[in-house]
Amino acid sequence: MAKLVVKFQDVIIKEQPLDKESVTIGRKEENDLCLDNMAISGHHARIDRTKDIYTLVDLKSTNGTFVNGKRVASAVLKPNDWITIGKHILYFKEG
Repeated sequence: MAKLVVKFQDVIIKEQPLDKESVTIGRKEENDLCLDNMAISGHHARIDRTKDIYTLVDLKSTNGTFVNGKRVASAVLKPNDWITIGKHILYFKEG
């Protein structure tokens, strides 16, 4: 199963399994992955799964969502891609 490894200031703070068809990321507690940082929008991004393809979608966040250093509206994730949301880095891992 795919997962996100969440780092803040080079420290792993969480591992989030991508075990649903859609996983939401944001500052508000109702998100599947809640990241408490003022640079992160309440509903910042979402990862959608279609079979074995994972697509990251920015939810019109204020500060943007980045994959491997490039701002994206959406992107298909590949193993070891890194997502930057606020000051958090999320590593996409499969298996």
